[in-house]
Amino acid sequence: MCGRKRGSMAELNWKEYFNNKAKTHKGSVMTSDYYNEKSFYIQRENILGWLGVQKGKVILDGGCGVGAFSENLAKENEVHGIDFSEESLEYASKRGINTHFGNLTSVPFEDGKFDVCYSIGVIQYIHDYKNALKELARVVKPGGTLLIETLNEESLQRKAYCLFNKGKDFDLMFSKKQLSDVFVELGFKDIEFLTLYQPFYFKTTEKAPGFFDRRFGITFAIKGIKM
Repeated sequence: MCGRKRGSMAELNWKEYFNNKAKTHKGSVMTSDYYNEKSFYIQRENILGWLGVQKGKVILDGGCGVGAFSENLAKENEVHGIDFSEESLEYASKRGINTHFGNLTSVPFEDGKFDVCYSIGVIQYIHDYKNALKELARVVKPGGTLLIETLNEESLQRKAYCLFNKGKDFDLMFSKKQLSDVFVELGFKDIEFLTLYQPFYFKTTEKAPGFFDRRFGITFAIKGIKM
């Protein structure tokens, strides 16, 4: 996934794309773009383990898709999911998610509603990603957590992948500094990173990006506490 070209794949109908994937995969985890099901479950375990135990919280899954990432949290928390794929939301509702049709650049909730807000593998599809992050930050309450997972543009593996897959150019990618700067602008502190090294199933956590995690992590997550 090699960086969106302006005016080409940026104009794809993502709603249709994910509606079709939900129909094709019958609401399975492969509705999202993962290597395989094992990759999804390991990533979910790593990210939720890093987020920490959540009980009795009000949580937003921004771009929830079919709800597979949040289904376990929905057992002990009030979990809301927003997505623009109606087909996906039908499956998310069956997984116990309070579903809402909408777009992350205009989140339909009041300021400070959520204890935790996360968006997993979504912002790389959003040209206006800064506004999406601003909206997600807006609905997090002071002292609450915002967590974003996305593609690492500094990854050597991803750069090599792009050399052999030049036609797949429809995703944005981000550096850790790029998103960290946005988090600071939006009023977050205690910023940390989780680096994932697919298809190898290990992870690292860090407060300041280093050479190894920047160059070899395929994806990363960033989280911070709202001041």
